[in-house]
Amino acid sequence: MKSYMYILFLLLITYSCDLSDGSQQNTNPTLHGTWSLVNVSGGLAGVDDDFESGIITWDFKTETSEIIVTNSNTSEVIHSGYPSGTYSYEVISTENDIIVVIENNDLKLESLTNFQLILDEGLASDGFRYTFNR
Repeated sequence: MKSYMYILFLLLITYSCDLSDGSQQNTNPTLHGTWSLVNVSGGLAGVDDDFESGIITWDFKTETSEIIVTNSNTSEVIHSGYPSGTYSYEVISTENDIIVVIENNDLKLESLTNFQLILDEGLASDGFRYTFNR
């Protein structure tokens, strides 16, 4: 009898527990907000540099179409993205791609989730690929 009560108790707890905290999850990822640059790869030199989260941040302000870049990197690397500053940007959707244009530089939006963003300057231009995390 104890084992039946134990099983019933576990079932009640399992069904009463909800993994969500009651708040709705964002199902539509957006550029808006702060992203930490965690990897730069590509270029002529074949760069593949990792950065600690928070060292280099890009804060996308969708209301003003600006990105505030804070680049606090002090390590010796070939390329760590854009220097600190404020840059204008726009998002262009084509039939096949979504392009983020930053100060006349085209970056293809390779991936956008709630937790990861990948922008690519393109292999044809020997460009860099930027990987960001939230």
